[in-house]
Amino acid sequence: MSESAGTGPHRSDPSSPTPGGVLGQGRYRLLAEFGRDDRCGALLWRGRDLMLERDVALTLFIAAPQRPAEVTLIRTAVARALRSARLDTPGAARMLDVLEPVPGDGPTVAVIVAEWTPGCALVDLLDSGPLPPSVAAGVLVPLAGAVDAAHSAGLVLGCDHPDRIRVSTDRQARLAFPGPPASSGSRDDIRGLGAMLYLLLTGCWPLPDGPSGLPPAPLGTDRLPISPTTLRPEVPVELSTLALRCIAGPGTGGGVHTGSAVRQVLELNAVTADEDFFSVGDGGGRVRRPIDPRRAQQLRRMKLGASMTVLGVATLSILGYAGMQVVSVFTDTGGAPLVIAGSPPAAPNNAGGKPAVLPASATPVQVKTLSVYDPSGLGSPDHQKDVGKLLDGNPRTGWSTDSYFQQFPIYKKGLGVMLSFQMPIAAASVTVVSPSPGTVLEIRTATSPNARLEQTTLVGTATLRAGSTQIPLRAGPPTRYLLVWITTLSGTKDHHQSQLTELNVQQRAT
Repeated sequence: MSESAGTGPHRSDPSSPTPGGVLGQGRYRLLAEFGRDDRCGALLWRGRDLMLERDVALTLFIAAPQRPAEVTLIRTAVARALRSARLDTPGAARMLDVLEPVPGDGPTVAVIVAEWTPGCALVDLLDSGPLPPSVAAGVLVPLAGAVDAAHSAGLVLGCDHPDRIRVSTDRQARLAFPGPPASSGSRDDIRGLGAMLYLLLTGCWPLPDGPSGLPPAPLGTDRLPISPTTLRPEVPVELSTLALRCIAGPGTGGGVHTGSAVRQVLELNAVTADEDFFSVGDGGGRVRRPIDPRRAQQLRRMKLGASMTVLGVATLSILGYAGMQVVSVFTDTGGAPLVIAGSPPAAPNNAGGKPAVLPASATPVQVKTLSVYDPSGLGSPDHQKDVGKLLDGNPRTGWSTDSYFQQFPIYKKGLGVMLSFQMPIAAASVTVVSPSPGTVLEIRTATSPNARLEQTTLVGTATLRAGSTQIPLRAGPPTRYLLVWITTLSGTKDHHQSQLTELNVQQRAT
């Protein structure tokens, strides 16, 4: 790594760099400024490595003379950059060199040198207006992957400012100018991902301290950014919710905490095979291409099938890798899904449907607690305040899922309610009262209320009819935990939702 920010014979004034100036003992020539991050006094330049004859990205940190606090911040940024040099991911430009600050009478300057990213600036994609939602999601997938890789290595990426992001010629967003502010943390990376998504979906910037040329996001009565779906009805609720929950501050009860969860949602909503919408030219911006309607329809079918397959495989691998971190990504405090104490148990209620006939050897069993079970990490627990109503004996009240724009497993593999008992039971059947015909349920045993889905055991399944449905269960070892798992929601088109009003468990007589 070099030790000087510029000591050669053609050294430019570092307090006001201009094209043609050189840094690093004459090795790096300044070509053009591509942006700035005023939060930390960083200037973002394209430069030329005169030794290796290649373009590079230069992040210049400049501190005014006689301001030791600013110099300390620069040294902290450089130290973080040095730790990030080992990061190797497609979503972040590889660091090549660091010109550390040296004391002197003039301004203190440090430079982080990274490989140049051909293509265009992220904001240039908005020249023709906000992107189609699936294209926006696809552009950001590698950036979310870079955040996940950085956080797994204990690093901060620094992707919360749009001028630091460029889009490669193959339409992949990339952190082009590394070197996060000294005050940035991993939470800022997640907020940055949400802000980039919000920007591409709406054309507005939802965080403070953004570039002056970008319009700020309109705010609602709660002083929070209005949802992208409200601004553009064609935006899927999944992407809109993801953007808002990424940028949500602490204490809001619904923030995203991991890059892997962001990447999952983006991948499921991304254009993966359709190369017809636009290309990124070397001169910047996007170029529209004519779309063949028949090819577009075929590609949509391909993406739908691919999404279902990928989710089934990727969810298991990600859950196995991330464990409970993925379960808690949409809560501020982390931990397991919220467990809600149930009301006193009620006798089986079969109002509104055919009476359930219990096996002669089965007896009702008391449920101790309930919890909304959502291992995907793609949202706060659905209607968690209502889950206790499943035990209140009143078929007119109950718990429901959120309304989903896409059927399971496109957005989530499923959703459920975890039941726990005072002591292990040998469950014989589960009776479900529901006004949502067509809902497909699985009943699974679990070893703990926080068990991963692949660690549970399927013991029964049924498609619900309106009213009461009794689901017989295969005999197995006694268990303290029983999962009522929804694999298919009721509803059609863009409104998929299921409601359960009563749950009753019968155990085999001993």
